Formats: sequence, C-alpha cells, structure tokens
Amino acid sequence: MLKVLVGLIVAAILLFLFVANFSAAEYRYECNGQITANGSEQPATLFLKLERYRWWVGLWSDSKGSAWVELPNQTVSYFGHVTEAGDLLQFWDSPKKFSGNFSSLSGAIGVDLGGFGVFDGSCKDIRQ
Repeated sequence: MLKVLVGLIVAAILLFLFVANFSAAEYRYECNGQITANGSEQPATLFLKLERYRWWVGLWSDSKGSAWVELPNQTVSYFGHVTEAGDLLQFWDSPKKFSGNFSSLSGAIGVDLGGFGVFDGSCKDIRQ
C-alpha cells in the first residue's frame, strides 16, 4: 500500500513538472517600424518575446499566451492575455483593454505602449 501511495505521489510530481516546464513555446522577434507619439513619428526598433501556450493550458485558461514588448532603454510592456483570431494574435492589458496585435503570418505588429506612443512595424524571427 505504501509503495502505491509513493508511486502516485512521484507520478503527480513528475506530471506537475512536465506541465510547468513544457506548457509554452517561446518565440523572439526584432521589429522595425515607426513609433507615433504626440503627433510625431520616429523610426524605432522594438523587441517582442512571445509565449504561445500549448493546447492543454486551455483546460484552465482562456489566454493563448503572453507577450513582452521592449522598446530598448525606454519601456517594457507585458501583456498577460493573448487571444487568437486566425493568424492574428491580439494583446490585452486586461480582458477588456485591447492594446495591439501581431500577425504570425506576415510579421506585422501594431501595439500601444502607453505614454511612449503607438508602434507599427514588421517583425523578423531572431534565434538566440
């Protein structure tokens, strides 16, 4: 009886470790485009780290992933709620505040960075 209980505990721990470590695939992009703030446009480079959740995360979450957007030496924005509309990933500050989108098909991105402005551009995959 004790062996069965220990076996079940070990199996539960291994399952938890698997789910915790392999529930998301990470992608990184470098994005070139324009940032618009206070009526003026400036060229800018932005970096996007995107985590896309595996199918089983949908058993307990309605988000398809999370995203970090970095404007080097200025700001980092985190979007903890990502939804999918075909090839378009939509970023939300909260479930009711839409903040931008990213096309996994074309690489186009448009994202509101709060007080830093709105970035529009295109992204290319970077491997690190």
